[in-house]
Amino acid sequence: MVVVYHSWTTSHHYIDRLIPSNRTILFTNPSDRPIGTFVTQGKRRFHIENLCNSLSQNSFCFNNATKTVYLSTNGTYNPMDVPVITPVNEIVVLLAGADANSPIEDIIIDNVAIQHGAWDIGRTQQADSQAAAFLDYAALYIANATAIVVSNVEISHTGSYGVWIKEGTNNINLMNSLITDTGAGGIRIGQMNIPTHPTNSIKILYNEVSYGGNVFPSGVAVISHRATDVTIAGNNIHHHRYTGISIGWEWGYSPSYTSDVLVQGNYIYNTGQHILCDQGGIYTLGIQPGTVITGNVIKNVFSYAIYMWGIYLDEGTSQVVVSNNVVYNTGWASFFQHYGANNTIINNVFARASLNPPPQPGDDNPDGDIHIGLAESHTSLTFTRNIIYDTYQGPTHSAYKSDPNVIASFNSNVYYNPYATTLLFGSQQTSFAEWQKTGQDNDSLIVDPLFLGDVQQCDFFTVRSNSPAAILGFANITKLSQWTPGCDIDDESDNKQFYHW
Repeated sequence: MVVVYHSWTTSHHYIDRLIPSNRTILFTNPSDRPIGTFVTQGKRRFHIENLCNSLSQNSFCFNNATKTVYLSTNGTYNPMDVPVITPVNEIVVLLAGADANSPIEDIIIDNVAIQHGAWDIGRTQQADSQAAAFLDYAALYIANATAIVVSNVEISHTGSYGVWIKEGTNNINLMNSLITDTGAGGIRIGQMNIPTHPTNSIKILYNEVSYGGNVFPSGVAVISHRATDVTIAGNNIHHHRYTGISIGWEWGYSPSYTSDVLVQGNYIYNTGQHILCDQGGIYTLGIQPGTVITGNVIKNVFSYAIYMWGIYLDEGTSQVVVSNNVVYNTGWASFFQHYGANNTIINNVFARASLNPPPQPGDDNPDGDIHIGLAESHTSLTFTRNIIYDTYQGPTHSAYKSDPNVIASFNSNVYYNPYATTLLFGSQQTSFAEWQKTGQDNDSLIVDPLFLGDVQQCDFFTVRSNSPAAILGFANITKLSQWTPGCDIDDESDNKQFYHW
């Protein structure tokens, strides 16, 4: 199988035949877009799986014709003593009523392990989509169900997502569990199509969701497609090859069937892992009345080449409140809104952004600290009482950039760069004084926010009581119990978990 890297997806292909004369491989199944569409993001990357004549140490292949597993060792252990586990079923545990009108109900799953789910792709199937959404199974699959509690469970070694809470479900609680070593992402909620029986009243609480995307890198740690009254809170989310949390599944302003989603108190770190592009620590789509993103800590968001943001409000994201989050160590801007309406960005810390240099000469440069994309005929967002802590060392750097004619409101913010770098603002990238002449940020300041801790701010970005930000109304953000300090932008001890280029 050949795995081709595009931008925010990979495509998986069976080999039909080889044409040595012109060095061509023909596949049996297509990709979503022509291979090579994303020149900068893809860089013509691919890898080949299950190639028995090219095994590296401590790897294996499977010969389907002879039903034989071949193992290459490094000589430090006896291959006869190696346990071999072959997953058979894509769904390990199924909780599903006959239909939404006949749900199963009142089930508790506690203190068990759900492991070793398989994956399967048809030979002509297009295995390429955002968030690996083409997968139609998960190790724990819940549909047409109500009043379900899953707690203290380990879900691991799966070929697809760990859990899918699908259509016809309500009052589902997944808590205090470990979802790790998954083929795609960790947890899916809702469905892609317009729901007949919407998913609602879902709680994802205090779980660890880690080391995902091992087969399908575009899997998301926690994704809610179309659902209402969803709480994703207190989770420890790390080491995924794509986005940490994704909310919504409607590109633009059509009805999204997504509302009242609370994303609170999650620790999201080491996502992206330099594999794919166009991703965020938290990513949203579509109109979402009542959705609140608050009290999260996001750090170390890095893509392969370009487009890697801490909080990423993508196409049509509207009526969302983003408050009391700490976002730092991102390859591109801490906060990016592609386009949307009437979002509120208040009392956040956005720090240490645009750390990734272009991977090759001529590639796009990072976009600064805060970025709004498309201009529309309505208010895109209100941006107030935030701290922007810029650590770029150079003559100038973008604190805020946008396309011309973006309608937004900025005020009572504190901007600062400890290296005397001149910060630039707006579509014309003007000085702060010129920016204020446009009626923006009139009460804002470029001044040291007086954080506690070291100058590099590897502490928690807590301001002193006499901070200028506090005088403008900024309130300190609660430190998460699971948060760990440190300036490192990558976890080198875990690099062996992932392909690197």
